[in-house]
Amino acid sequence: MEPAPPAQEEARFDLCVRRDGSILKRTPTTLVVSDAGIDYAIDGRSGLRPYSGLRSIRIQLTSPAPHLSARVELDFARGRPLFVYSHTPDGEISSEQNRVFVAFLMELHRRLGPQDRARIAFRSGVSPIRHKVLLVCSLVIAAPILFLLGLALAGQVPIGKVIWPIIPGGLLAAGLVKAALWSRPGTYEPDRLPDGLLPSA
Repeated sequence: MEPAPPAQEEARFDLCVRRDGSILKRTPTTLVVSDAGIDYAIDGRSGLRPYSGLRSIRIQLTSPAPHLSARVELDFARGRPLFVYSHTPDGEISSEQNRVFVAFLMELHRRLGPQDRARIAFRSGVSPIRHKVLLVCSLVIAAPILFLLGLALAGQVPIGKVIWPIIPGGLLAAGLVKAALWSRPGTYEPDRLPDGLLPSA
């Protein structure tokens, strides 16, 4: 009987995570990745979350090019999901922080065993529901804008009266469409991380 291979050393990454119970608040912490799982402390609580409880990994952009930033959502069977961000708690984007974030993702995927990879869902972009919400919101905003523009072009309404609602409304609709395009949902293979969703170092 061959001896078991020696356990690999743990890897530490100083990154920004979402605080429990808060969508907007971020806090810095040290994520410790080992063969057993991910260990970290947040809001005074600490502990190891094993890979056996990991159900899905979702990587998505939080801002598009050229100022790329991203986050990864780790969804576990028990407890709240863990959100890890490539930017600092105050939203600053830096090459060094991006490198740490990408290194964390690569180390995390490298530690996953064959059974983990077969069980875990590897997703990219926003959820399908959020993607549909973005598209619907853009259509809801664009519809009256196009209607007003049609009235102005037909000469039924002076262009000066509709130009001010058209400009901000058009910009908002265009922004939502752009967000829907660069955050569309998908999947990826754990052996090859999606380049389009990784922040540039």
